[in-house]
Amino acid sequence: MAIEIEQQEAAACEYVRVQNHQNMELMITKARWFVIGFLSLYLNILRLTDWPLWLFNALLAFAALYNLWIHLYLKKSYFFSTRLTLIFLYLDMVVIAVGLNYSGGLRSPFLFIWYLTLFATGIRLGFRQSFMLQVPMAVFYAYLLFRDVNFLDADHVNRLVLGLASLTATSLYGSIFSRGEQFTMKVLADFRRASITDKLTGLFNYAHFMDRLKHEQYRADRDHSHFSVIIFDLDHFKQVNDTYGHEKGNVLLKAIAGILTMNARRMDTVARYGGEEFVILMPESRGSEREMAERIRKKVEDTEFAGIAEGPIRVTISGGLCTYPNDAGSLDDILARADKALYAAKAEGRNRTRSYRS
Repeated sequence: MAIEIEQQEAAACEYVRVQNHQNMELMITKARWFVIGFLSLYLNILRLTDWPLWLFNALLAFAALYNLWIHLYLKKSYFFSTRLTLIFLYLDMVVIAVGLNYSGGLRSPFLFIWYLTLFATGIRLGFRQSFMLQVPMAVFYAYLLFRDVNFLDADHVNRLVLGLASLTATSLYGSIFSRGEQFTMKVLADFRRASITDKLTGLFNYAHFMDRLKHEQYRADRDHSHFSVIIFDLDHFKQVNDTYGHEKGNVLLKAIAGILTMNARRMDTVARYGGEEFVILMPESRGSEREMAERIRKKVEDTEFAGIAEGPIRVTISGGLCTYPNDAGSLDDILARADKALYAAKAEGRNRTRSYRS
């Protein structure tokens, strides 16, 4: 059970991290469009400079192409790896470096974009990984500073030291801001985990199960596939509560939750349905739902549960199965019919599983 909780925590944190990274990349693509649009207006309409217009238009076209690719990729995949982030940061750096080289070097009005790129690198990759961008930037900064200088003097050395320090400081401030974002992500992940988890058993709760069930129905309708639902109910659980107390009943529920988790597939959703009822959502069950239900029933029957009475006790469980769309045409139907199969199992004497079809 502890492993399952850790997996849920990791999944919640990863979900929030990926969503946050995606949102940040989308915001940066929008910022690129603003910069590209402004520079196009500045160079081609206002024409206030004597810089090589063909070169700057080529740079802007190149930046627009890869920015469009990023935007479409994010909209399609909802994921953007750190490696891709670093690649496009290098492209930003190259475009800006060429622009700086032909627009006045360190006196260029576009120098601020250089620092914005470093700040964004610190936010997205952290201070250590941003070194991979700081080093080539520092080398090019030194080149711009000394390309027209025939000898070193104190002024240029001071400017070099302060310039390199400013590059490092910009990235460092971005990484500090990123740490605040990471803390926020952790808090959001904690809230998300709490909103989808049953506090007693550590399984998913009813609300999350219903969300997954709706999602699975959409997927099944789209792909012409199927899924199964198994509802379990502990037999004579009220007697356990009445005999040993509710605290001991909770110990039993946690143990049952552990058995369900250990016997379900990684792709299945195991949730507490309510009270002493549990539910498993099985995508692409392919007829294995009955075998799983029987395996869980037999495992519960054979287990001696400790920590409830003075000695180990045994309990049994009953289950009802239903498959979409073979046995039901809607979510209400599949839940109602799985529940009906469960009550049929109980009516036949408990400690057994029944499917709606049979």
